[in-house]
Amino acid sequence: MIRFLVSLFFFLGVAAWAAPTFPELSGRVVDQAGLLTPDQELSLSNLSKSIEDNTTAQVVVVTLKSLEGYDIADYGYQLGRHWKIGQKGKDNGLLIIIAPHDHKVRIEVGYGLEGEITDAQANDLILTKMVPRFKQKDVYGGIKNTMEEIKTIIAKEYQTEPVKEKPHLFYILSIALIPLLVLIFWAGTYYFSKQVIFILKLTVSLFIGGIVGMLVWIASHLVIVSVIGGLIVFIITYFTNKKSDFGSIIDTIGNSSGSMSSDSFDIFSGGGGSFGGGGSSIDIGDLLDGLGS
Repeated sequence: MIRFLVSLFFFLGVAAWAAPTFPELSGRVVDQAGLLTPDQELSLSNLSKSIEDNTTAQVVVVTLKSLEGYDIADYGYQLGRHWKIGQKGKDNGLLIIIAPHDHKVRIEVGYGLEGEITDAQANDLILTKMVPRFKQKDVYGGIKNTMEEIKTIIAKEYQTEPVKEKPHLFYILSIALIPLLVLIFWAGTYYFSKQVIFILKLTVSLFIGGIVGMLVWIASHLVIVSVIGGLIVFIITYFTNKKSDFGSIIDTIGNSSGSMSSDSFDIFSGGGGSFGGGGSSIDIGDLLDGLGS
């Protein structure tokens, strides 16, 4: 029994030791060490978004107060897995990790990007893009230069994709005819007599009411309910004035949904996270001493 308890405590201790405390993934830039200004964070976040938009690769910058005694390589791949950086099935995530108080920096590369960003390239990026700026106490410049070069390297893979087949002439003509038909319709309603406008409005109202009635019948299989539903929609459509027509309602919905999406905060949800230690890390000595919190 005593041997069992000792073994249990041993394995629990090993498990606790193997699981560092990770910061929360609050955005594309997680500045736990306080090395960046809000404007610099925003700039790097926009650059990260640009990289993902152009290549689908997900790049996150994280500065740490402490590695908690762990080797930065071990901490890095576990952090990438914990945050699930990279898109599911592609595992194209990359972490730029800076731990100033531990004098360490690392570029942690997900499995899906190891062909584009090799260990040697990651090491070269740190030495040529990051360290020279760090020597000038320019943390932001070092990270920015590194991310821009990463974007260039990864983008080369996407420039070799085959050119998409041009759309068929029939589809081009069909799309071109749509604005012309709309113009003819509105010109007709403007110049034709009130009788023609009345017929057009009646026809459109009957059509919309019939469609709604049919949908109600498909959903409920009740003839009376479908007739009543279609009749109500017909009346609303026919007697609706121009200031409150369905087009205005649709526009309102579109505008509200557009503003909602623009205000929403962008957080990774790719479901990747396959990191196996690819990348490179170096000791930067006292280059960043005195910076951050």
